[in-house]
Amino acid sequence: MNSDFFNRPIWQQYLLSIFCCLAVFVVVYLIFIHDIEQQAKLKANAYQQKITETQLLQAKVNRYQTSKNSLYSLISEQELSQAIEQHHLVLSAFKRYQSDQTVNWDIELNGQFFNFMNLISSLTDDFYFLDFQNLKISKQDQQLQITFTLLFKKDNE
Repeated sequence: MNSDFFNRPIWQQYLLSIFCCLAVFVVVYLIFIHDIEQQAKLKANAYQQKITETQLLQAKVNRYQTSKNSLYSLISEQELSQAIEQHHLVLSAFKRYQSDQTVNWDIELNGQFFNFMNLISSLTDDFYFLDFQNLKISKQDQQLQITFTLLFKKDNE
């Protein structure tokens, strides 16, 4: 091997050796930092998911506690959308309108009938009040189109 490394002055040999060691250290350090950063992101996502689950369970406990005083509670738009997504249904239309005495939600879902029945049973198991009006089910290609209106009566205070 014809290497001129050993023919260089000693200070250049030391300097080149130090630079090589620093380069290796920096590369290993950056890989280590990148790995720690990915683990931190995964843990943050898991933590956020646990917070969401805890909030859902807390809402369920609150509904259960209020159901002791009254038989059913009203569902919110957010809770309905989470339940629809959880039961693998697709919300294709949502219209909210109100009159003096009632609030109506016109809802159109696409999906399987089994998933729709699971949605209804899970909502009634969670003590939600559902007043269905104008329920229509029609077949669209591979899925069903389910259209209904939820009716909520306003409280007169």
